Amino acid sequence: MGAAASMRPRVSAPVAVIGGGWAGCAAAWTLASRGIPVVLHEAAPVLGGRARRVERAGIPIDNGQHLIVGAYESTRTLLRRVHGGRVDPGLLRQRLAIVPFAPDSGSLALRAPRLAPPWNLATALALARGPRLSERVDALRWLRTLHLSGFERDGGETVDAMLSSLPPRIARGLFAPLALAALNTPTSRASARVYAHLLDRISRAPGGSDFLLPILDLSELLPEPTARRIEARGGEVRLRSGAIVVAASDDGVDIRSGGATWRAAAAIVAVGPHQLGHALAPGLAELPAAVDALAAVGAMRYEPTATIYLGFRERLRLRSRIHRLDDAPGQWLFDRRDVLERAPEAAAARVLRGLVAVVISAGGAHDDLDAKALAGRVHMQLKRLRASFPVPVWSQVIVERRSTFACVPGLRRPASPVLGPRLHLAGDYLDPALPATLEAAVASGEAAGHAVARALRHG
Repeated sequence: MGAAASMRPRVSAPVAVIGGGWAGCAAAWTLASRGIPVVLHEAAPVLGGRARRVERAGIPIDNGQHLIVGAYESTRTLLRRVHGGRVDPGLLRQRLAIVPFAPDSGSLALRAPRLAPPWNLATALALARGPRLSERVDALRWLRTLHLSGFERDGGETVDAMLSSLPPRIARGLFAPLALAALNTPTSRASARVYAHLLDRISRAPGGSDFLLPILDLSELLPEPTARRIEARGGEVRLRSGAIVVAASDDGVDIRSGGATWRAAAAIVAVGPHQLGHALAPGLAELPAAVDALAAVGAMRYEPTATIYLGFRERLRLRSRIHRLDDAPGQWLFDRRDVLERAPEAAAARVLRGLVAVVISAGGAHDDLDAKALAGRVHMQLKRLRASFPVPVWSQVIVERRSTFACVPGLRRPASPVLGPRLHLAGDYLDPALPATLEAAVASGEAAGHAVARALRHG
């Protein structure tokens, strides 16, 4: 018997993964790839959680506009494995750029050159258009001070306080909108420590500040290949199948689903933090680690995201695939021509030649608008910024009310993802250094998968 075979866990029952979002998919892929059968329970009719494909009028849009950055190494590495070793499969790479949607607006504009970090960011700031030379010099000093501090900030500090010593034009034009997009929390309430950690990762990794725009639908990036891998390795994907952990011991975990109970070799609970209490039976909720985890998630508050898709009869002439708006109400505009290129011959797709996604992170006055009014407000914003912009003939608004937890200073996270010898948590809320991102979800899912595999090997 070879060394690899001798290291493979011997299991008499599958591992249960509860929750089919990106954390659950990462955990399931990790286990299945090590030869461990998995039963993946997902309460929804499809996998993917808040990052999946939905069809509207036959057009395969994503249920929210996501963006991956080059520093998100766990996500990029997993996608490379999932898609046969291809580098950044289904992702369009673009250097960090702030491209104002409004022509000649005087707003900050920059593009990072292809230089090694941190010189790419420093050069982008030095050559930015809009701010005065003195403002750019002050921003470079601020960035150097942050770098010399090891990107450490006080745990109680907000992003607004962190940016208060920056020239306002650069804070408003660059660092504040990036913080809002990354943390999905208003900068007046967002954690400076978490944001500084992200800036550290972005500024250290080669290409770390690059934008990676998904041009495959989000379901095909990870959830659907994961389902195929699970089934190919003798496992099972159960959709519309909520599940509860009812008992856990040193030799297995009991799972209840659909009125029946089955014995799993181990379990990974990968539901959202607001769903955790419903995934653990009352007896398990009394375990010390579970008490801590439930107290942590019980104190979390949540922020929405809104993605407004607008379709046009005309082909759009845009300078970039990603444009910066003026926050009234849209914050970023994404050129999603790729959606139309892969759309089937649906009625709506036949008449559309252009498609954009406008993103609004976190809550605000727009929360009170219905879908039609919000789409109209965004269209008015685009016409105000660029008078020649055409009138949309199709729209779709997708709002995730609990898109992410509010990433506020001092946010308590679960002390450990391990609830028992064979019972683990996975989710984007576990790492205190990260906001609720696909990267946090994937990294936690992989970690849980590896931990369970080790437990089974030594159990």
